[in-house]
Amino acid sequence: MKLYLQYGEDLSGQWKSLYEIELKPLLNVNPDPLSEAQNVLGIHLAPVRLPNGEVLNVDITYSTENRGLNIRFLSGDTTLIQVGGFKKQETSYDPNVIFLTPNGIHVSAMVGA
Repeated sequence: MKLYLQYGEDLSGQWKSLYEIELKPLLNVNPDPLSEAQNVLGIHLAPVRLPNGEVLNVDITYSTENRGLNIRFLSGDTTLIQVGGFKKQETSYDPNVIFLTPNGIHVSAMVGA
């Protein structure tokens, strides 16, 4: 499972690939010792540098048990966008999150296998 990150290039008007980041197993995501352990993958506050030098942090959690997905992008301490939902299939690339950064770059993010 990977995060696929693209940006909108003004000159061509096309989406350009920026990063592919592998989701890794996350530990200590379930603080309740009495509940069942969950298989959770994710990325914890990884910095991504955009072509204009802007740096965002990405935070993702994905549960393999129910296909629940949460995607969050931050600029400094400010959350720019946070989206949660469920994937139809583990191999699909839904949802696709598109947003405009504070410095004016369109970013597209999706998680898929």
